[in-house]
Amino acid sequence: MKILVLSPRFPYPLEKGDKLRIFHQLKLLHEHHEVCLICLTSDDVDNTHESIIEDITSRCHIIKVGNGKRKLSAFKALLTGTPLQTAYYYSAKAKKTMDYIVADFKPDHIYCQLVRMVPYVKGWKQPKTLDYMDAFGVGMERRASVSSGMEKWLFNVEANRLKAYENEVYALFDNHTIISEQDRVQVGSGNLNMLVNPNGIDTAHFSPIDKETDHDIGFIGNMGYPPNIDAAEYLVNTLKLATQYKILIAGARPDKRVKLLAGNNVSVTGWVDDVRVEYARCKIFVAPLWVGTGQQNKILEAMAMGIPCITTASVNNAIMAKDEEEILIANNEDEFKKAIKRLLSDDDLYHTIKQNGIKLVKQNYSWQHNVENLETIFKR
Repeated sequence: MKILVLSPRFPYPLEKGDKLRIFHQLKLLHEHHEVCLICLTSDDVDNTHESIIEDITSRCHIIKVGNGKRKLSAFKALLTGTPLQTAYYYSAKAKKTMDYIVADFKPDHIYCQLVRMVPYVKGWKQPKTLDYMDAFGVGMERRASVSSGMEKWLFNVEANRLKAYENEVYALFDNHTIISEQDRVQVGSGNLNMLVNPNGIDTAHFSPIDKETDHDIGFIGNMGYPPNIDAAEYLVNTLKLATQYKILIAGARPDKRVKLLAGNNVSVTGWVDDVRVEYARCKIFVAPLWVGTGQQNKILEAMAMGIPCITTASVNNAIMAKDEEEILIANNEDEFKKAIKRLLSDDDLYHTIKQNGIKLVKQNYSWQHNVENLETIFKR
């Protein structure tokens, strides 16, 4: 089968959830199909990174759209009903290039990642699948709820537009996928036929490492992402854990707010070549996140490496781990402090959560299963 994959970002390095998802899907689809990737970028792509993606695709087309052009498009969209992020990623020139590629490649199926890329598929007659991934409209609504001033207004505008757009574009596609059941319900079209296709974990790569820990608590992720920034500040400033425990905060692009947390038993690192080493430095993984959309790969990775996790009920809804058996749930300051103390002081509880977490990921979160789901609906 000839499959055209449309992505809003060049899928490497793997520091963002959408990149991780499309990378593993490309890699496994390429084993049995002819896969053509079209992706956008605003920066020059490292030659080594480009070679990695070329190895897992039959064709790789990288289309550059400058930041200035993107920002102007988003600004103009304020005067229309178009979601700002959809306008941000759209370029009429890029559309013409894509039309030429599609005409030349003649795909049997088109796989579009995220609603922000939908304008590009208009006019293409082939069967199509849209990966919503997350309920982005609801996610934007929640960001508005914790913002103020002009930022709050902007997030609310985007939330309303995205929620309407997520429903509007449904009819353009033959198949639809999304990352979790709670996201399916939150998207307005969730009552229609939409396949829940969770992320996977490479358990051969993410597995326990025999290494002595040097931190009690770890939190790892894209540290330029607002919910992750808030979570890091919650650990250090709200829970004031650094008075009792050593904390490691690691991940790409740490925001200045995150960097300011360093010191007094708090270590802050940026991008690392092998994130497994950072996971292995921590006794437990604590994720005080309330995003309630998508799936937190960082928690699945920590579980796979045998690091017991604590997070909120809204985040665990997408993972479906059993409280007190595979994970610990905490939803406020007091619950987080108690859960952390219990996990670090009770060896039996620690061992139970650790072993059951490893088992959960191996049994339920496989990239192979994710791609088998895609192949089934592509061939249908």
